[in-house]
Amino acid sequence: MMFRMEEASSTRIPRRVFSAAGWLVAGRLVGAVCTFITLYALAQTLEGDAFGRLTFWISVFLVLDGVVDFGTGATALQRMSVAPNEAGAVLRTARRARFAMALFVVVALIATGFAFEKEDAPFIAVAALYQLSHVLELSSLGWKDRIAWKSPVLVRTGAAVCSPAAVLMVLLAGERRPLAFLVAIAFGSTLGNFALHFLGRPGLPSTAGVAPSPMRPFLAASIPMGAAAVCQQLYFHVDNVFVRASEGDTAVGHYGVAVRIMSLAIMGGVFAATAAQPWLSRAHLRGKLLGAALRLAGLSAVLGAAIAGCAFPLRPEILGVFGDEFQDAVPALGWLLGAGFAVHVGAPLLTAVVAAGRGRSVLVAAATGLMLNVIGNAWLVPRYGMEGAAIATLATEVWIVVASLGALLRAQKLGPPNS
Repeated sequence: MMFRMEEASSTRIPRRVFSAAGWLVAGRLVGAVCTFITLYALAQTLEGDAFGRLTFWISVFLVLDGVVDFGTGATALQRMSVAPNEAGAVLRTARRARFAMALFVVVALIATGFAFEKEDAPFIAVAALYQLSHVLELSSLGWKDRIAWKSPVLVRTGAAVCSPAAVLMVLLAGERRPLAFLVAIAFGSTLGNFALHFLGRPGLPSTAGVAPSPMRPFLAASIPMGAAAVCQQLYFHVDNVFVRASEGDTAVGHYGVAVRIMSLAIMGGVFAATAAQPWLSRAHLRGKLLGAALRLAGLSAVLGAAIAGCAFPLRPEILGVFGDEFQDAVPALGWLLGAGFAVHVGAPLLTAVVAAGRGRSVLVAAATGLMLNVIGNAWLVPRYGMEGAAIATLATEVWIVVASLGALLRAQKLGPPNS
């Protein structure tokens, strides 16, 4: 294919990576506006404890998104990038594996909802069904392999607009139970996955008459990366558990807004790494993975430093948009911006380890990061509240940089497959 020939044998980052990252950032900015509208409207309407409960469950659903994926997307993309003739078989296997995990998550969520949120359990049950739509999301892999993100971003952007629209409709209907809004938020994501499937199918190889690839080798590759992704989601969100236990639901809501701001600050580095995975996989086959990864990480670090440097002095003004009561999260946001810079460095390096097919190395980095994060939260949150949670996040992200670089150096030493 032309896009593969353009990569040639150098470590120069293809223009498609920057273009894809640009589309992803633009789409995320629209999504951020939608998220801001949603959180602002709910923060002004719901009581502090109710708003905190909602943000807690939103974090739970974000973690479970990673559980449903469980490495199937990254594994399928990595294999399609280096062996396009096997794409149809790999896609069938990935869909079967993801459906099984989605079904498990739906059942677990419904049971948990009725056990701990009896009054609002029906809302959790309905929202949980959206996890099944993640199977359809795999139809976007053709775009991802070609590093052509314009279409999926436009689809996601359209779906993102639906969530705040649904939230506003629920508000206008007079509903004030917090978890009712969880259903409204899930509505947009579900529409997006359906649209990705129907629009992405023409760009995929036909699976008709194609036997699925063996499940056991596929799972052997995806499970470590899936467990690593879950660990990443946990160490990004588990601090809510500690803050809630120590400071209460209101503090969770304030800290959750600071974390959302951090998630906006890191999107450039994360999206560039996401878009670059197929290119990094093919760079690994040429024995040039380390140079390619370091080049991408260097550019990402410059971007991260600029964002953190500009946002740091504006922390009170940024949080003040949500209300004066959110000023107690200003110190935490400072540490989180530092963590955001570390993410800009670590995301390309960790993605390069994924591109090399070193799932176990990814899992070790993420699992030790989760352990560090839990220990840090257990020690720091009782002493410093939400600021302690932010410090633990920074320490975790710095560790991910170190662990990813070590794993990448080992992968480079071992060389590409069949070298």
